[in-house]
Amino acid sequence: MMYNQQLPQLMPQANKPSFNKYAKFSAIAFQWIILFVGLSLGGNYLDEYVGNHFPGYTLIGVFLSLFIIFYTLYKLVTNQNDSTNDDDL
Repeated sequence: MMYNQQLPQLMPQANKPSFNKYAKFSAIAFQWIILFVGLSLGGNYLDEYVGNHFPGYTLIGVFLSLFIIFYTLYKLVTNQNDSTNDDDL
């Protein structure tokens, strides 16, 4: 009988991205959203609290959050490129 035949082993496919990468990038996106909304609303609160007619603190919060977001995106992309170049060698 064929009861002694081994089942084929399932091997992960190398060219399919894993779930961990999706989880990592979705977590980063949520952090960016929270950062942007938090600093923007914090600046708006400060403008209302101080009584500014010009939304200076709101603009500072928006531009600061955008700077942080683009800086982390730059670091993420450059680290991603460095790690892929090392794998090719």
